Amino acid sequence: MNFPFRLGLKLYSTNTDLIKDVLALKDIFYDFIELYIIPGSYKKTINEWKMLDIPYVIHAPHFFHGVNLAQAERMELNLRSYRETIEFADCLDSSIIIAHGGNNGSLRETIRQLILINDNRILIENKPKVGLNDELCIGWSAAEIQRICDEGMLRGIALDFVHASCAANSSNIDTMTLVEELMLANPRIYHLSDGDILSEKDMHYNLGMGSLNLSNFISIVPVNSLLTLETPRDPSMGLLDFVHDVNYLNKIANK
Repeated sequence: MNFPFRLGLKLYSTNTDLIKDVLALKDIFYDFIELYIIPGSYKKTINEWKMLDIPYVIHAPHFFHGVNLAQAERMELNLRSYRETIEFADCLDSSIIIAHGGNNGSLRETIRQLILINDNRILIENKPKVGLNDELCIGWSAAEIQRICDEGMLRGIALDFVHASCAANSSNIDTMTLVEELMLANPRIYHLSDGDILSEKDMHYNLGMGSLNLSNFISIVPVNSLLTLETPRDPSMGLLDFVHDVNYLNKIANK
């Protein structure tokens, strides 16, 4: 595929069963792997990921796996999970670690724990204001993102377009207005999927299955930037869903 950006394949660290499919698509359908770390998977999986000659971006675990930087009572678990995440990043030579700011807690606590983790590869990902279970997410507005960046430990952010659409709906503002504000925080990687243009909640769909104006999003991604597809996959289909999404992206990117 001939994209102006570098395209990422999103996988879990436990997806070692897909390595044969991963290798078959290499250099044709993606340029790097964004690996989401399942806590406790390092010893069992790191050698298999390490043997692949593929660039990596690392995504730290979030509240789906008990990690929540916004809550002080979770600090011990958070720090343990981030130590493992950093091991993955070190071993796979990743210059980026993507983090979620947490939810149902405080922005101040998120900042405090990021300072304790103290790794300058960490990028905060912008979030919807409202989570799937009605939790209040940290890092949903440009103002909150800027407060985290102002602490000086971040070199940029991960800009998720669907999350920005959700947050803009919560604030009753235009999505691209919020996206332009987030662009000021130096995105170093972008996330793309489809979704419901009217929703405040994070509904990631395969490309073409939602109502978002995907062309608007990809038109502002700088040349040679990193862009990961965060679209769902049917486990029984291997990476076929991903292939379909890449083909769809190729159509709209080259219009």
